[in-house]
Amino acid sequence: MAGVGAKEPHLSSRAGAEEPHPSSSRDEWSPEDEQENEEDSCDKLLQNEEDKEDIYDTDDIEDEDEDGPYEGYTDTEDSAAEYTDYENDNMVQYQAAIDAGLVDEERQCWVCFASDEDDPTATWVHPCRCSGTTKWVHCVCIQRWIDEKQKGNNSAGVSCPQCGTDYIIKFPKSGPVMSILDGTDLLVGRLCPVVAGGVIVGGIYWSCVTFGAVTIMQVAGHEEGWELMESADPLLLLVSLPLVPLGLVLGKMVRWQDPVLKTLRIYLPRIPLTPYLLPAFAGEPEREGSGAAASIPPSTDPISITRNFCGALFFPTIATFLGRTLFPETASPLKRAALGGLTFVVVKGVLKVYHKQHLYIRQCRRVLLNYEA
Repeated sequence: MAGVGAKEPHLSSRAGAEEPHPSSSRDEWSPEDEQENEEDSCDKLLQNEEDKEDIYDTDDIEDEDEDGPYEGYTDTEDSAAEYTDYENDNMVQYQAAIDAGLVDEERQCWVCFASDEDDPTATWVHPCRCSGTTKWVHCVCIQRWIDEKQKGNNSAGVSCPQCGTDYIIKFPKSGPVMSILDGTDLLVGRLCPVVAGGVIVGGIYWSCVTFGAVTIMQVAGHEEGWELMESADPLLLLVSLPLVPLGLVLGKMVRWQDPVLKTLRIYLPRIPLTPYLLPAFAGEPEREGSGAAASIPPSTDPISITRNFCGALFFPTIATFLGRTLFPETASPLKRAALGGLTFVVVKGVLKVYHKQHLYIRQCRRVLLNYEA
């Protein structure tokens, strides 16, 4: 019995060593337990990462490139980024061109003086050989400037005001109907000046023919002039009659008084009676200063087209009137008109020479007065 009782305590001690009390196992800490907890946490994190990868690896989402959106990228952010890139597309391209050395660092429109910073979305162009501040211009500004220069004529050429380069303007292709209308409009635009010029030339020609016929009847007499034109060849009349007013105008433009005035200034001072008869030609007027500084050219009348034209048209009438008044004994009307015309030319020429000489003397003797406040 004693042997049996001695073994029981031994068995109980083994059982106690192999099966510790639950409360003692929870309260005690060991390094092995901490290591096990860390391994469990790592396993959970890895499991969460695998779940996220499974979510993003679905067939509905396309694979992104290496430069694609970052982790957590959403559709809202994608649309915002695309909108921003669209708005700044010109600036992005311009910056890339600057980096490549293709354009200048700063562009300024020579029409509105705005730069890239003022209007980032504007379109630029350099249509000519200019450089520097006049190289770049906004497309809208240059088109508006071209419209002002063309004044409604789209076919008119426009060039740069600085370098003179012709702008190359390209229009979009038009349909067959528009091509026909454009061609018709261009043809009419080219023919109208020719037709208008022909009408003007024809009117001037027949006016000259009429004036020539009236002049012949006025100078030669109504009956004699009419008989002369009836007996002449019609083709000769059509050629010779317009030459009458043309010859009168050309004859009116001949300045024969100037050489006569120069000759009188040279030879009349040598004649002793000149100071008494023509004192204006007695000598050279005195002028202050040296001869080179005070040299004044002889004054000449400015050419007036209207004055010469009117004088030429009225000359046959004046010649006829003077011929009938001064030479009534002459039987031939043509001779009377010729004598009257010659008298008018000579008298007018003498008065013109005298008037020019006195204007020359007054011009030589003019003085400039001092300013008095």
